[in-house]
Amino acid sequence: MENIDDENKDRQKERILTNFYCAGLPPHNRSLEFLFEVLDDAGGVIDEGGGNHQYDADTFAIRVKGSSGTMYRITVNYRSRAARLMAERFHEIDFDGGDGMDEQLAIGTLMHAYRRMMDFAVHWYDYRNGNWEQICIHESRERMPDCWPGDHVASTIMLLANDLRGAFEPPMNTLRRELRESYPVAWGAQQTPSDVTFTDVVKYVGYLERLANCESKEEAFEVRAEALKDLFDEDEEK
Repeated sequence: MENIDDENKDRQKERILTNFYCAGLPPHNRSLEFLFEVLDDAGGVIDEGGGNHQYDADTFAIRVKGSSGTMYRITVNYRSRAARLMAERFHEIDFDGGDGMDEQLAIGTLMHAYRRMMDFAVHWYDYRNGNWEQICIHESRERMPDCWPGDHVASTIMLLANDLRGAFEPPMNTLRRELRESYPVAWGAQQTPSDVTFTDVVKYVGYLERLANCESKEEAFEVRAEALKDLFDEDEEK
């Protein structure tokens, strides 16, 4: 049975890689391979029929369970027309800096203009009503991207797979807000590890509440350091 599941998973992966592949864009194609490596490491699954489909894009979804027990769905949208246009003159760009061009600035300039070539949306499953609730986890539209879209999806998978720890990263305001609901819901739905008690959930959510009510960066830094030590036995770097 396990071999059949592995074979189905491999076929799904190959279909998506074929559909999302773009000749002339090697970094994009490599980032897709990396995405699936990270998905395997996180224990996630491909959901080809899931997600919210968009009329102008090829779409697939992946599901990954967070350390909180929350089930997340990431819907990836790929617009081949934009990718093909990017590929037209991609070979002319010297990312090695031979002509004095900064590599990260070059990637950022390209990705900002083609931001919608491949984008994604994140939802978590609400056991209270059976709905998928959206979470806005993405870079600011004003900030220049610093990686290929597949790498961004991969980093989001890693973040969500370890959501209890990832929520304490300073930019993760939305994830912290959602976990104040999704973590107790996951516990009630028996999705958390068997040794997690409601006391554990209350303590964790308590730190999120304190962070949400901080009135200064200094206070937030102190609460975050206390939480990391108490919950994960980590010392905050100075």
